[in-house]
Amino acid sequence: MNWLQPMAFAELLRKRKMLWFLLPLVCIGSLSAKEQVLLVAEQHVPYIGINMPNQGYVHQIVSEAFNRQGIRVKIVYYPAARAQKLATEGKVDGVLPVYENNLLTDTFLYSKPFPGDVIGLLKRKDTEVSVDIDKKNINAIFSELRNYHFGLVRGSASEQLIEEAQYLSKQYVSNNLINIDKLYAKRIDFALIDKFSAGHLIVSQRPHMIGKLEFVYPPLVDKAFHIAFTKSNVNAQRYLELFNQGLASMGADGRLAEILAKHGFSISPFNEGKEANKTSLLIGTVNNADMLILKDLSSHFEASNPNIKLRWKVLDEGVLRKRLLTDLSIHAGEFDVMTIGSYEVPIWAKNDWIVPIDSLPQKYALDDIVESVKNDVSVNEQLYALPFYAESSVTYYRTDLFKQAGIVMPQQPTFEQIYDFANKLNSPEEGVYGICLRGKAGWGSNLALITTMVNSYGGSWFDLDWRPQIATKEWHNAVSMYVDLITKFGPPNAIDNNYIENLNLFKRGKCAIWIDASIAASALADSTQSELSRHIKMVNAPIALHKNGSNWLWTWSLAIPSSSSHKDAATKFAQWATSKEYIQLVAEKYGWHLVPQGTRKSLYENEAYIKAAPFAPVVMETINSIDLYHSTFKPSPYLGVQFVPIPEFTSMGDQVAELIAKALRKEITIEFALKQSQNLVERQMRISGYF
Repeated sequence: MNWLQPMAFAELLRKRKMLWFLLPLVCIGSLSAKEQVLLVAEQHVPYIGINMPNQGYVHQIVSEAFNRQGIRVKIVYYPAARAQKLATEGKVDGVLPVYENNLLTDTFLYSKPFPGDVIGLLKRKDTEVSVDIDKKNINAIFSELRNYHFGLVRGSASEQLIEEAQYLSKQYVSNNLINIDKLYAKRIDFALIDKFSAGHLIVSQRPHMIGKLEFVYPPLVDKAFHIAFTKSNVNAQRYLELFNQGLASMGADGRLAEILAKHGFSISPFNEGKEANKTSLLIGTVNNADMLILKDLSSHFEASNPNIKLRWKVLDEGVLRKRLLTDLSIHAGEFDVMTIGSYEVPIWAKNDWIVPIDSLPQKYALDDIVESVKNDVSVNEQLYALPFYAESSVTYYRTDLFKQAGIVMPQQPTFEQIYDFANKLNSPEEGVYGICLRGKAGWGSNLALITTMVNSYGGSWFDLDWRPQIATKEWHNAVSMYVDLITKFGPPNAIDNNYIENLNLFKRGKCAIWIDASIAASALADSTQSELSRHIKMVNAPIALHKNGSNWLWTWSLAIPSSSSHKDAATKFAQWATSKEYIQLVAEKYGWHLVPQGTRKSLYENEAYIKAAPFAPVVMETINSIDLYHSTFKPSPYLGVQFVPIPEFTSMGDQVAELIAKALRKEITIEFALKQSQNLVERQMRISGYF
């Protein structure tokens, strides 16, 4: 990030003058009744960016701080030089996020600080360095590193950090990605860089480098962000005071920390929760009900292990994946226990990002783990994660509506039958829709269901030579059925609905049929969560022509990253959280119907559980029926059911999911969506060297 630094500021303005006439001016239109502040920003992912959730935590903090003071905020994104020029000339109210710069106080008023960059040394993992990084004096640290070569972004905070160290060998570049490439190629020894920016760049643009580079702890400095308000604006001082007041109130009532946590950050990320003489474990997990129960009950583990302190980052599934991969990408070692899914286990194990799990105590009863689940968290019969809960896909339906319509749901429905039932039960005028399905685009969202449909219609992602098989009759039949079900019998705005949205619709009686994860059964059977619980039953997921791969298998598991410094303590916690002892604890505190599902055979032999969880037999039947080695009708080169376990799949899957979503919105035809999907997947597989 090279914002408002003395050299870069003048240089960037000079370079951009010749292009000024080509760039459109920012116009401030008439304001609504609520006063508006117009700010400009350069996208600085993962802190602020137009395509990030809520446009990143910086955007969310700034917007909410002003909103508390009755001010509306508009943030427009521009390249750094253009943003700086607009702010300097007073054409906007301010620029963000910036570092405070004493040399520019004649031009700008700087707001109070809020959490920003974490700058330190990034090196190759195999570079041996003997220096005491815990030294308080930065100059002393660099004095010991005088024989190494450093990469810097010109005009950045990193450059200012060592500008006085004239004795160092420094190489200047225009952006951080160039430094990362030079570091990987051994052309420099260290890059001075923000930790999270480095992780984001590696994960998004250099995935082959994940785990090959290492961020040296502790970081050298935390560089706080500010808003720089343009002094030439008559409202600058007032806006400054209003923002500072809003920011202070957010800090006082905990909202600031809440926003940071939602995006996977914290106010004090390196010392938070650490206590003397205790091993501090940071657990990264997903924000679903079962994991929240685990967090609540983890005090029992701490009571039995007083030398261990547990810290938590509970995140949305998408944010969790990004934060975990960021940590792995620079071997940061921030997390000690990672909650990962079936997709990650084989890939992360192959790359040595997670450690194998051996020497489990006899009382853990590894033989009690369901065989298909054990295979799901193993590679070549070696265990790499401990399963917390497992799920498959099933069909939920309203017995009262079926009875009124005089129809009967078979134990194993077909998609043709589901289409007929949804047609008969669809009553939009009464607020009841025939079926609810995932419509939101994403490889783990709409595509999870669609891939199982493709399997059952006889299709697959690839043939045995890894050549894409998307523009085929099987895919067309499956996607056509999916689109017809949603567009004809689904609720309004189904394109925006994912698991949680459909769960809430079904609990409120808005759907007659719902095909989704078996993990929802515990919530649907709980009369305190749904008044319709007595009318809800479940059967197997529908099939088309074949049973192969018609219901998915997903396991949320606890894995230990190779970068953790506390592997033994982390493994001890993972064993406790996935043990019979923990299941008994959940039953005592929350009830048998809310214990983690699908992992242990003994649970399904427990009379108390079967009595409390009428859905249990169907869950176990579906999980036991899954054959990972024959998830497609024709032979394929992969073992996934609703995904393909290769690193490229998440990107390709998201793109295919979006094309199908466009077909669902009638923006393109199904034929065009599949043809485009075939082309983009084939192109990526060629680039990746699969054929």
